Amino acid sequence: MKKTATKIFTVYFFIPLLTVFSLIFGQEVLAQGQAELEEENVEVRKTNEFELIAKPPIKTNAEITPLPTLQVSKDAEIDFSETMTFNRLTFREIPNELAPTIPKELLGNYVKAGLGNYITPYFEGFYSHDFNERNKLGVFAHHLSSMNGVVDGQNSGYGNTNLLLFSEHKKEKFVLASSINYNLERVHYYGYDQNIEAPDKRDIRQTYHRLETKIDVSSLPKKDEFGDSSADKLAYKVSVGFNYFAARDNVSEWQIPILGKVLYSISEKSKLKIEAEFHQTGQKSNFLNIDNQTIKLKNDRTLVSFVPSYNFSVENLTLNVGAGIAYSSDSLLENSTGNTLFFYPNIDFSYQITKDKLWVLGEISGGVKPQFLRMLTVQNPFLASVQPLSHTFSQIDANLAIQAKINKNLKANAEIGFALYDNMPFFAPSVSDSSQFGLLYDKVNVLRLGVSSEYQKNSLNARLSANYFGYSLTDLDVAHHRPSFQTSLSVGYTFIEKLKTELTLQQLFGIKTQNPVSETTYDLKPINDLSISVSYKFTDQISAFANGYNLIGQNYQRFVYYPNNGITVVVGGKYIF
Repeated sequence: MKKTATKIFTVYFFIPLLTVFSLIFGQEVLAQGQAELEEENVEVRKTNEFELIAKPPIKTNAEITPLPTLQVSKDAEIDFSETMTFNRLTFREIPNELAPTIPKELLGNYVKAGLGNYITPYFEGFYSHDFNERNKLGVFAHHLSSMNGVVDGQNSGYGNTNLLLFSEHKKEKFVLASSINYNLERVHYYGYDQNIEAPDKRDIRQTYHRLETKIDVSSLPKKDEFGDSSADKLAYKVSVGFNYFAARDNVSEWQIPILGKVLYSISEKSKLKIEAEFHQTGQKSNFLNIDNQTIKLKNDRTLVSFVPSYNFSVENLTLNVGAGIAYSSDSLLENSTGNTLFFYPNIDFSYQITKDKLWVLGEISGGVKPQFLRMLTVQNPFLASVQPLSHTFSQIDANLAIQAKINKNLKANAEIGFALYDNMPFFAPSVSDSSQFGLLYDKVNVLRLGVSSEYQKNSLNARLSANYFGYSLTDLDVAHHRPSFQTSLSVGYTFIEKLKTELTLQQLFGIKTQNPVSETTYDLKPINDLSISVSYKFTDQISAFANGYNLIGQNYQRFVYYPNNGITVVVGGKYIF
């Protein structure tokens, strides 16, 4: 296994090294930027796993919008918190890759470093180099750890390190991009009984290795001598990757994802779209049975989906009509549904009621969502090593939203949604070890209600959202660790050009779980997490920051038996070069 993993890592790590070598000798292997196939629409914020956001209207042709002239934004930074969260307050819709998104606008190169209580070192850095107009290479690094924690010092320590290498190469007709993302996370199972002698930290330590590699090929619009690309009817994007995950107890998982999208313009206001996905996954693990014998488990799964659709627009209405078909060899999903072949709708629309003021958006979709240990351990790092894995099938997922631009400063959104899931995963306390969690699956109906608003004027920026979730369960008694209500309020203010601050309050209510032995239901206390970030710029290159987390000082439990650290403050500086 070690030889295989080493070989795979070497092969994929060698891709950007070859890229650098070729750049040194003048070969064109990187790109100034990668065009996107995604269409543009009014801004909608996706705040949690179950919110569905309607798809945007189509373009008038298959053109992939070329990148604008790159402008260096020295204050912009990579938002790593979108995928890896220190507190893991919410169940985000975590994508199948952890690599942070590099924005289209070129960032200024920077390094940040800080130190906080609980012996918390912090580091972040970004560097991107344009070799010429077509070639770019970059690296992003992030580290955050706490040597001590709220339970028995180092027994509740935490660490997370991420390293991303990316490259882009722009040809006349396509863009080639490659990336390698490595994530190392270390946690401890500190949810043990506090009435017993504290165990040695080495015995309760869990280390996760997550490796993701990807190569993207995207078409670029073909333009005539006048710069017009309307005659270019075809656009495409293909992604091929390899992902690897390893944890203690000889648990490993590999995945080969192949994703493709093709757009073909029939006319200026209609087009065909085909999306396809292929996921091949293998999982291996060992455990000791009651006779102290080593049992080896292996689970290989295949998932293939194909979704054709037809897009057209008429005046203020944009409509997408299609359907999807998916094949899954997942045995747990087959046992639950009795099927290996799944059909689901793919319909969405947007209608502009009042020009640039009021919109109605709707969506009816579904599909098989792949589930991997690599991603589930991001949502809950205290999972037991050996887990039964199953994909989740959404028979129908419907959403209706109203968006309004009340004035130039205020925007608002209200929506209602309903979904039917087969094999939705829940994190329940383990039967064999109360400090760990296991996966339970159930057939669930979910009702969603949500409102949000955003206000921006001069130096003030405020965002508010509130979401309700109602769960109708089939076999389970409680929706383990899934909140029924959550709110988020964020207020940012620039006092002077050099001094900026942002205050954020997150709240979760209605979190429940159940003891698997006594069947006692636990109602976890509401979570109120207040954080603040303050930055002061001394010069255009040098600035200082101070970030405070959990300022209310509540040792809340996002997962039962796991109190969160109290007030945490990290201070440091940033240098732009």
